[in-house]
Amino acid sequence: MKQSRDQYYFDTMNSTANFAKEAALYLQETLASFDTATFPEKVEAMHDIEHAADDLKHAMTERLSREFMTPIELEDLVALSHELDNVVDCIDDVMQRIYIYNITAMREDVKPLCALLVHCTDALCKAVKELANFRKSETIRKEIIEVNSLETDADAQYMKAMRTLYTTEKDPISILAWTNLYEDLEDCFDACEHASDVIESVIMKNS
Repeated sequence: MKQSRDQYYFDTMNSTANFAKEAALYLQETLASFDTATFPEKVEAMHDIEHAADDLKHAMTERLSREFMTPIELEDLVALSHELDNVVDCIDDVMQRIYIYNITAMREDVKPLCALLVHCTDALCKAVKELANFRKSETIRKEIIEVNSLETDADAQYMKAMRTLYTTEKDPISILAWTNLYEDLEDCFDACEHASDVIESVIMKNS
């Protein structure tokens, strides 16, 4: 019974991490073939992913409130659940920002950022999947390092994109919109790194 109960938490976190990867892939696909005519329905589809991730987090939090023993410390489970859900929230925010600001065309530097985000969420998924067996895992630390490395790469891409924006764009409304959009994209990578930091903290506490 205990093993089954413990597995529920690891399975739930795996599912939430997979929602993050699904959201990143959907963002990449949507912005690669950006179409203002169909974009509102794409925003709704992304929000469905975010809502599903929220439901998982709430169900897990509600179950934790009744739990006496957990496979790792309760506060770590809560923190990781929150940070994984926050990755999906941040990706959803990007889509909402594009819609609110009525962006009509994608800038070229969005593509490499989206590609990095897909890789980052993939590495995060792999790290979360290894968490149940972290003491024996030969790859979990590699995936944590990969998330951190991709976040660093994204920072460099963010600075480059912002520099290009402020040296080439003249319209102040466009500058404001894209400044916030790039910041939202950077938040996605920060959220991935925060989740991987929680995983690393769990490993340190239990090693």
